[in-house]
Amino acid sequence: MVSLAPAAALKPATVAGGATPRSRIVLLSEYYPPSVGGSAELFASLYSRLEETPITVLAAKLAGRVDERAPGVIRALPQPASWGLLSPGPAAAYLAATRLLNQHVQASTVVHCGRLLPEGLTAWLMNRWRRVPYICWVHGEELAYIAASRELSGWARLVHRGAARLIANSHNTRGMLEAIGVPARKIRVVHPGVDVDRFRPDAPGAAAVRSRYAPNGELLLLTVGRLQRRKGHDLVLEALAQQHAPSSALRYIVVGDGEERERLRAIARDLRLEDRVAFLGKIDAADLPAYYAAADIFVHPNRVDRGDFEGFGLVFLEAAASGIPVIGGRSGGVPEALEENSTGLLVSGDEAAELRRAIEALVSSPERRDAMGRAGRRRVLDRFTWAASTAALRTVHDEVARVS
Repeated sequence: MVSLAPAAALKPATVAGGATPRSRIVLLSEYYPPSVGGSAELFASLYSRLEETPITVLAAKLAGRVDERAPGVIRALPQPASWGLLSPGPAAAYLAATRLLNQHVQASTVVHCGRLLPEGLTAWLMNRWRRVPYICWVHGEELAYIAASRELSGWARLVHRGAARLIANSHNTRGMLEAIGVPARKIRVVHPGVDVDRFRPDAPGAAAVRSRYAPNGELLLLTVGRLQRRKGHDLVLEALAQQHAPSSALRYIVVGDGEERERLRAIARDLRLEDRVAFLGKIDAADLPAYYAAADIFVHPNRVDRGDFEGFGLVFLEAAASGIPVIGGRSGGVPEALEENSTGLLVSGDEAAELRRAIEALVSSPERRDAMGRAGRRRVLDRFTWAASTAALRTVHDEVARVS
């Protein structure tokens, strides 16, 4: 799941009347802004809004200078080279991370972990040492990686047994946790949200994007996300090559970078799509809303690739908030991110012909595109704002803080 939008910095805690806050949070995360990516955006967008709770973030990867308005962010969280604990190198990193965490733990602290592993294992060690309660986020896709290793599966079991709560990013992820034996009473679902003031149909700059990439009134298809096999960019290219519409009718812009870049460029060349496809790489975060607002259809036919899948798909919410219909793959948590036949369409993610038909169904009906775009915006406003997600997170935190 990839989003390039910036997130607000952490704000100092404020409590009415100067009272001492009931509990504190230490967030352990591999990524946090100014690093970009779905998890960095998710955690900054949520935890920056918990204004009455003192928060310290221990993050392993912070590309660039940390915003001065975020004094609680510590840059030095050790990150193990692998998620296991049995070899000397990773073991030393875990112990160093636990010692750092200990410096920021007080009597009222609840530790929040960005993932089961490796962050959750650090919190488990802290819990064994000082009985500090912890909560772990679970995004879904990491569970397949963990399941492929007997050692990692063993550590993950210890982590989820010791956790006070596990936060699943979708009901699909919740089902996966229950399937491996996690008690339902421990699991809470907190969906990602979207900034509806930034991502909107009239975002500034949209006209300039259309002028550049659809100068003759062509329809614009858009994909935003890291260039990975599971995202299905190659399927979009194959579907475009099969299009029955005139070649001039559609343009496809791809925002994001990754390991599939050269392979996708080669496919576009082989299919003679170079004049219809623009690979933009990473773009400035401030410009991203304009690309959504300029597009006619957001297409992201994700699929399961060697156990890797889309845990939810924040980009679907960003597209919906921007008032455009979406096409997504019927796997992982994506069926929760869009409402089939209301805000968009679902495809298998395996057949170019099926995707072509879905694209043509929307291309051929401006009325349907408009209706889906409006329905998507309404759905986001009703259910997927950051305010709603933050309220759900606060409820989970308070459950743990009350019993700790």
